[in-house]
Amino acid sequence: MSSDRPLRVCIVVPYDLSERGGVKHHAFEVARALRERGDHVGVLGPATEDPRLEGVTSFGGIVNVRSNASDNRMALFVSPWTLRRHFREGRYDVIHVHEPPIPSVPYWAAWLTPGVAKICTFHAYNETPSWGIHFGQRVCQLLSERFYDHSLAVSEPARRHASYAWRLPLTIVPNGVSTDVFVPGGPRNVEGGPLRLLFVGRLSDERKGLAVMLEAYELLRARGVPVSIDIVGEQAGAPVPPALPGLTYHGPVPRSALVRAFQECDLYVAPSLGQESFGIVLLEAMATGAPIVCSDIEGYRAVAHPDGAILVPPRNPGALADAIAELAGARERRARMGAVNLEHVKAYDWSRVAARVREEYLVAIERRARRTTERRFTPGESPARLTSGGTTPEAASVSTIAGDGPRA
Repeated sequence: MSSDRPLRVCIVVPYDLSERGGVKHHAFEVARALRERGDHVGVLGPATEDPRLEGVTSFGGIVNVRSNASDNRMALFVSPWTLRRHFREGRYDVIHVHEPPIPSVPYWAAWLTPGVAKICTFHAYNETPSWGIHFGQRVCQLLSERFYDHSLAVSEPARRHASYAWRLPLTIVPNGVSTDVFVPGGPRNVEGGPLRLLFVGRLSDERKGLAVMLEAYELLRARGVPVSIDIVGEQAGAPVPPALPGLTYHGPVPRSALVRAFQECDLYVAPSLGQESFGIVLLEAMATGAPIVCSDIEGYRAVAHPDGAILVPPRNPGALADAIAELAGARERRARMGAVNLEHVKAYDWSRVAARVREEYLVAIERRARRTTERRFTPGESPARLTSGGTTPEAASVSTIAGDGPRA
């Protein structure tokens, strides 16, 4: 296949498309960037509400499952017949499945698309995975790995986590950021004003570290450090942040307001506890020129620049408060950190990341073509059967799974 010909791509997401999240953000942004270069890209996934976005096809059957210290709304009860019809009508060159271990949409996507090149991306990371997580990884590997032609991971931690069971080689292609949307604003920290801190994250998601952030904030206030804090993120059943002096809770906000929040803060703080494979929110802060204080966890170390961020031990409010206090009276240092981040983040622009993803699509398509050719000429196999309306071994196995056996 010529690399210049527009591709027909289906990006499959297992999580509720109505909510924010790193996996969904990745899928939407890659789709947008590839459309801008002329490819035909659709996003397929469950949604409690129609996201009303270009090229998105959604369906119901969603159930909320708590895992990895977070809510995960996924479609466990989607109709495979609906999915099969979508794949047949789409006539795709490549199917790109995100988070293949998540039931059930990724499995149907792998099983119901015989003959179509398939690629997957792993996002998840857990420092101490439970036996249940390992069991799910094994099940995924046994049931779906052989249907894929290529596989990716968004970071080294995600690659290592997936490799517990996944045997195909994993190429690292990171997440990205829209540097044409997340842009620097005006001057930060007007002389004499308090240091404006920003926290962004779902309040109910324990791993985002809001409790640690609030404790560090109270320590700073008790020491007399002039600080205020803006908190952005949906409640999702969690209590509203306490009414502390200088604290403003904004709730969930549209992207334009989120960009302004990054532009107006003096310091972005990410006190996550762990289980982060990649820091998309760090990229968003960097793209606006914000200096960063964040937890010293593997997923953040893979993204943060050592001259643009201070990394502190997770779950340690005292260390977090010390790092913030260190920067409170260092306006020039914060400016230098922001400048480093602006330069560092250029490599993560979605246009560059999407171009890399597209290169991996071509790898998957080439491998699929090679596998098909090898099957046609397997010793002892009848080439006529494989080229005259017969089915490949993969197609036959998929037909069995889907209940779509040979017809008279």
